[in-house]
Amino acid sequence: MALFSKTFPTAGALLLAATTLGAQTAPAACDLTASKGALAKASFAVEQARGAQGTPGAATLLSSAVKQLEAVKGEDPTVQALYLGQTLSFWLSQPNMSLTPRRGTLGFVQNPESPIDLVVTIDSLFRVVETAKPACSEITTAYRGGLPGYLGLVNGAINALNAEKLDSAEHLAAAANRLYPASPYGVMVLGNVASKRKDDAKALEYWSAAATVAAKDTIYRDVERQVLNNQGMLYMSTANTASGAQRAEAARHAIQVYNTLLAVPGTTGVYSATGRQNLQTAQLLLGDTASFVAGYQPMIASPSGYTYQDLLNTAMNAVRANRTADAAKLFEGALVVNPWNRDALYNLGVEYIALNQHDKVQPLVQRLIALDPANPVNYFMAAQAFQARSKEAQAAKRTPLVAAFNDSTLQWISRGEKLPTEVAFTTFYSTDKVTTLAGTITDRRDKAAAPATAAPAARGAKAKPAAKPALPAQAVTVTIETLDKSGAVVGSKVITTAPLVPGGTETFSTTIPGDAIAYRYRVGA
Repeated sequence: MALFSKTFPTAGALLLAATTLGAQTAPAACDLTASKGALAKASFAVEQARGAQGTPGAATLLSSAVKQLEAVKGEDPTVQALYLGQTLSFWLSQPNMSLTPRRGTLGFVQNPESPIDLVVTIDSLFRVVETAKPACSEITTAYRGGLPGYLGLVNGAINALNAEKLDSAEHLAAAANRLYPASPYGVMVLGNVASKRKDDAKALEYWSAAATVAAKDTIYRDVERQVLNNQGMLYMSTANTASGAQRAEAARHAIQVYNTLLAVPGTTGVYSATGRQNLQTAQLLLGDTASFVAGYQPMIASPSGYTYQDLLNTAMNAVRANRTADAAKLFEGALVVNPWNRDALYNLGVEYIALNQHDKVQPLVQRLIALDPANPVNYFMAAQAFQARSKEAQAAKRTPLVAAFNDSTLQWISRGEKLPTEVAFTTFYSTDKVTTLAGTITDRRDKAAAPATAAPAARGAKAKPAAKPALPAQAVTVTIETLDKSGAVVGSKVITTAPLVPGGTETFSTTIPGDAIAYRYRVGA
């Protein structure tokens, strides 16, 4: 199954910054040098070619270096392999260079018309060096991944993947991975290709390999998170659709992957919230309530150390696990981090009712309708709480309170029923640059209007309801404001519908610039 809904970014910002290499001084433990003979002369040609990178004369100097290195006989083969690998690495980085040019194009005299696989040849030459002189691997690594040739392979693979050219993406990614296996990009793209081909087993194999490689270098933290998340999503897809042993196995794998993801230093935001939510879901699928409960205790103790989305997701999972008291504490924690979150306010009210803490509901509803004033369910929740309080007062034989609570119940029901407009949000997604919101606006004037009084019926005839006058279509205006944690307005947008008849509905979708964590609205400009 394909797991990617957006294009994959190219790798340029995360790769080795060098696009050309200056003269390389061998590490102290690497003693590969040529001070005399044909190799010494050839090394001078390699240095000239290195210095000419990016100039029109580079190809001529590279051809000369290849020709001289090919002609060397009876000297140190490891040094020769190093110099030739360096020279061919520069050839691979030349603009528009084929991966399989004619040998003569590169300066080889022997078999000039035969093709040569540049990546395979460079890899083979450097393996000679790395096997004979492991201390020289620092030099070969710089040439494998520090030149434009590698960057071109990776970005070519990613661009082909984004264009759905899977065969090309696979070919280029495999070449990139062979040239520079210490980078996770090539094997990650191979995983993405396998996923698009619905080869889940192969995708998991490649992504697992990419995560292992990425974990070795902090510059690949984002890649590590992405491939771990990809694995987790795939395992969760299986866990949610399979049954029996297959479901349990997928859930166990998901738990392992998401635990690793959450342990990656610096994991925050979407990866943290989604990862923790899926980890908890997998634990509950396995019936491992103990691990689930133990995992969120630090969130209850110190909610400020987590994002409100993390706390909100965990609270919802606690609801599903029938951990009502813990769910309430987690919703309370979410409101510590984000006091203006509509979902946390509403769901906390629901949990308070379930916990028979009905006196806590009305203050929440007051906060709720300040943010979400045109949603009848907010008012009905207050009515439900007052109705429960009335029953409690009746059981305690506190008659005056019974009447007061009954009056409050009817008042809240009436307020909800008489709303002329209903606004419901289906999407709220915020980044540090923009907030996306979507939902529906419904004309409720038919429900809000008071019922007409029926005319007296003739003796023996049934009374007929009085005809209600038709209400004209009219546009509805809603002003949406996004908020920061302090409640200050970050940005706003006015939405105006087409003229709506009673019962008519119109969808909306909009974006508001700025870094916000919540929203509120009002009906009207």
